[in-house]
Amino acid sequence: MNEADDRLRAGDLGGARRALVEVVRRDPGNVPNRMFLFQLLAIAGEWDKAKAQLGSLAQLSPEAQMLSVVYGQAIEAERQREAVFAGTIRADIHGGAEWAAPLAAALEAEAQGRADEAERLREAGFDSAPDTPGQLNEIPFDWIADADPRFGPTLEAIIGGRYGWLPFASVTEIVSEGPRDLRNIVWYPVEITLASGPRIAALLPARYPGQAHDPAETLARATSWGEDGRGSGQRVLITSGDEDHGLLSLRSLRFG
Repeated sequence: MNEADDRLRAGDLGGARRALVEVVRRDPGNVPNRMFLFQLLAIAGEWDKAKAQLGSLAQLSPEAQMLSVVYGQAIEAERQREAVFAGTIRADIHGGAEWAAPLAAALEAEAQGRADEAERLREAGFDSAPDTPGQLNEIPFDWIADADPRFGPTLEAIIGGRYGWLPFASVTEIVSEGPRDLRNIVWYPVEITLASGPRIAALLPARYPGQAHDPAETLARATSWGEDGRGSGQRVLITSGDEDHGLLSLRSLRFG
């Protein structure tokens, strides 16, 4: 895997994938190699091929069976996510906060070409969003938001295998051990304590939707912004005082 590792460190995702495919062909029963290939395919957004590798891993290793279930659900959630941004379905609001529904409706309207309606809906959602003072990595803030205006006071989240938007106001705490593996730059693992009480495991899409053209953004090493404020690359949270925080730096986020 040395060539694949070297190419990945250099930001050559395509070269890393080609090198690794050849390694897997030569030794199809090698579980670590297949795990590496699954993760590269997930980074590239090749969901069908990534899911096929999960199936092979589950057959090769009993220890990989639960991983296959969890990340198979994450891949299906990514397909839901793509449909949301194509405007064919509307994003669910995890926790059912009614004030956040206009934000999801705004994205749907925007994707369907109804720009004026989208702007009105988004403004209504922002105006209705509750204040969310708290601490990010022990640093206090008066408010927090996704730096991308499509999301604002909400966070994309995969909970129970289902894609949706989670309002910050519906959360008491989010904690993470940080990225430990390549798949974590696609789906960031966290534990969330909801304001309603339950503590749940979740995956947060670590990168903004759509395929980035810059390899550094694809690998969640950088973020860029379009003229409309839409992000590409690693997700960024912004707090009062205009402080930016890459999602992968989040270790603790507490409200109240």
